[in-house]
Amino acid sequence: MDERKSVIRELKDKNRADSEAMDRLFENLGESLFQRIGEEEPFSGNEGEGPGGLLAEFRKLHSEIAESRDIIKSLEGDIQRLKELETEITGKEGEQTRLENEFDEVNVNLGKALLENAGSDDPLKPQEESLIIKVDELEKKQAELEGKEGGIFAWIGKNAQMAVSKGLILKNKFALQRLYRSAGENFIASGQEDPLEGETGKAAEKARELKEQLSSLAVSLAMLKGERRNMGDLFGAEGSPARRIQGQEKHIVHIQGLFPGVYRRFGSLASESRMSEDFSPFFIEEDRQIMERADMLLSQIEDRDLNIGKINAAISIDEEKAEIEKIRKAIIGQKQKIAAAEEAIEGLEKQIAESETRIDELDSFIKQSGGM
Repeated sequence: MDERKSVIRELKDKNRADSEAMDRLFENLGESLFQRIGEEEPFSGNEGEGPGGLLAEFRKLHSEIAESRDIIKSLEGDIQRLKELETEITGKEGEQTRLENEFDEVNVNLGKALLENAGSDDPLKPQEESLIIKVDELEKKQAELEGKEGGIFAWIGKNAQMAVSKGLILKNKFALQRLYRSAGENFIASGQEDPLEGETGKAAEKARELKEQLSSLAVSLAMLKGERRNMGDLFGAEGSPARRIQGQEKHIVHIQGLFPGVYRRFGSLASESRMSEDFSPFFIEEDRQIMERADMLLSQIEDRDLNIGKINAAISIDEEKAEIEKIRKAIIGQKQKIAAAEEAIEGLEKQIAESETRIDELDSFIKQSGGM
């Protein structure tokens, strides 16, 4: 193997290392210069690969990151608000259930008190009396069944009757409770302002208070659920907040990956334009040392590239010489083949001449013999 190719590989490895070192120098230089420039506008034009264009590109990348972070913050706020809404709704629904139960209990007590003081013309009074009578009769029958004795079959029959009796008692008591509740609710719904005395008045006042609380709570719940529904619709239209946050985070990582390239290009341009009045106000002594180091690395890279070119040229010359020698040998071989072919042709031509002479002799013999 040609050792010169090994030398080329070594030179290329050194160039690669120096090129990476030079890129790091330009990257650090560019980043430092961007920080020093800050919000200033020292360059004319804001497009292309000029200093103004690179500064605009740098600021645009920062703007995109800030925008993505604002979106993430907003989405995180939406998620937090949705959690708060769920907690508030759950709490208020629990409070609503508690108040409804309390309201039912107060209405039952109110209705019972109202019917106790109601006249016979009240349409609910006969229903109350009928249910009370049924409950009393069923409870008396239940007591009789409990005191009844007998054999195993009588005991089985008694238990079956008691189960039915208990069911009927509960059913009628529930109907009575429902009647009282309905009476209380009707009274509160009628909006009567006539003051009631004693426990009945307290029950009525408590029922009105609970009704107002339930009404206010229902409005609050409706607003919270409406807000939750609107947020759900928005999330449904624009996609999952968690997935959108993930997308924005990936976008930020992508944008951050573009900064080193912008820093390198800006640092390289600054080094090339170090005498420019636009850049000079932002340079410090350390920058000049960095640029000198970059110049040295670039010079080394160029020298190695030149050496690589020379070695490649020498290798190419040797390859061309080898090819020429190969062709020359091929030419000699072909000439030898031509000489051999010419000699063979000469022998064949001689055979033709001998054959033609023989033919002439035979023709002459025929003519001399008087023909055929």
